Amino acid sequence: MPRSLRETIQRGLANETGVIRKDHGGKLRVCLVYPNTYSVGMSSLGFQTIYHLFNSHPNVVCERGFAPDREEPGERAPGADLKSSPQIVSYESQMPLQQFDVIAFSISYELDYVNVARVLRLARIPVFAADREEQHPLVIAGGAAVTINPEPLADLVDLFVIGEAEEVAGELVGAVAGRARDEWVVAAGEVEGVHVPELRRACPSTALGDIPALQGRRYVRDLDAWPTCSRLLTRETEFGELFLVEVSRGCGRGCRFCVTPVCYRPLRWRSAGKVLQAAREGLAYRDAIGLIGAAVSDHPEVDEIARGVLGMGARLSVSSLRADSVSPVLLDSLARSGAKNITIAPEAGTERLRRAIGKPISEDQIVDTLSRAASAGIKEAKLYFMVGLPGETEEDVQAIPALVRWCLKQCGLRRITVAAGAFVPKPGTLFAQEVMPPVRELSRRLRAIRYELRSERRVRLALESPNWSHIEGVLSRGDRRLGQAIVAAEAGGGNLAAWRKALSEAGMVP
Repeated sequence: MPRSLRETIQRGLANETGVIRKDHGGKLRVCLVYPNTYSVGMSSLGFQTIYHLFNSHPNVVCERGFAPDREEPGERAPGADLKSSPQIVSYESQMPLQQFDVIAFSISYELDYVNVARVLRLARIPVFAADREEQHPLVIAGGAAVTINPEPLADLVDLFVIGEAEEVAGELVGAVAGRARDEWVVAAGEVEGVHVPELRRACPSTALGDIPALQGRRYVRDLDAWPTCSRLLTRETEFGELFLVEVSRGCGRGCRFCVTPVCYRPLRWRSAGKVLQAAREGLAYRDAIGLIGAAVSDHPEVDEIARGVLGMGARLSVSSLRADSVSPVLLDSLARSGAKNITIAPEAGTERLRRAIGKPISEDQIVDTLSRAASAGIKEAKLYFMVGLPGETEEDVQAIPALVRWCLKQCGLRRITVAAGAFVPKPGTLFAQEVMPPVRELSRRLRAIRYELRSERRVRLALESPNWSHIEGVLSRGDRRLGQAIVAAEAGGGNLAAWRKALSEAGMVP
């Protein structure tokens, strides 16, 4: 391993709190891999939770792996000799991944599928499951992306964990520990919530309701029984200054485009007592507590939680707010914590379209929430929108910049960041079968928003690439024929040109 790569890992470890090191002797060796960079992976509370779950088992040693940046050591240019590239290794012991018993991928986003192939390649592990033999690790995957549809990775992964991992992790360890590799798949397949691709026929992409992920999903019934908070802390992440505490799972709203109810139903709340207990423990590491949930402001005890966090002398941060449920207490607590901005997601520019997509937030509620935030001292806002929603008209597109200008005029804000991207249909949602508009049309609608707001000095634009949204759409609803394309796209460099070529050569039209 090059000295620079070793130094990068050692520097990362030196800045961490909570890292677990175990003796490998006689234990099941698991490398938990986030198929993106260290900074992105360590921002994932789910990734940290699984790390803790595996390591809490006495017969398991769990270490971490990440996909290196393209320019980092451990990577190579497309077409270069693999032997000239160093093997990807774990963080805790710098052991090559091919020496572990299990490689466990935690996958949140479909666009990271190409990094699954990249990590396997760099680890010198056969990318396709059918090519692996007794000496190779068992490759498993879980997370939101594969819970809604594991099929695109079905030829690369030996088995999938569908749903939430808390109860499954221990059962999975019990199924594979002490067995030979050729027995693992059969034994693991008996665990509820585990999907074994080779034991099921390929799922046609035209029958989204039959995707295995939508059946047999495991979930925790009592969140209070499973504390979910920061386990590994480092300042080299997006949330490096926060101690994160999960307050809920699922969502009780009826947004027709949203995958959260599919992955995390039913809606469950963590009690205020348990949230504050975790926050109190977190104060030993950070002076700011970040509350995580699909809609934190919907929590029935959010005011009690907010008062409690401030009463400890900590600062408060939240992951998400609904314009129709932000209480004065929560806004005041955020302002007193020094919050500089507030984030809400109108999704669409008109009330008509918001009602049609199942998010009936009125313009008055948006303006009122932002005005109250500004009055409390929170002078910046971030608004999320989508273009290409089913039923969207030209009037709806033009209404997005109009709403932004109205908020600037009415709310007393110093700046608004407009984040906009394309609607991507997801399996299991009410919009699963909807058609994405062509890339050219999506680009036109986003350009229209940019053009209308070009002279607004108080507006910052963050517009997503429609090209990548289309690739995400392919991966979210596709079947296992995509495995060949994923591997080919990775071999070509993982960029848009490589994806276009890979899909074309596989005979698939996005």
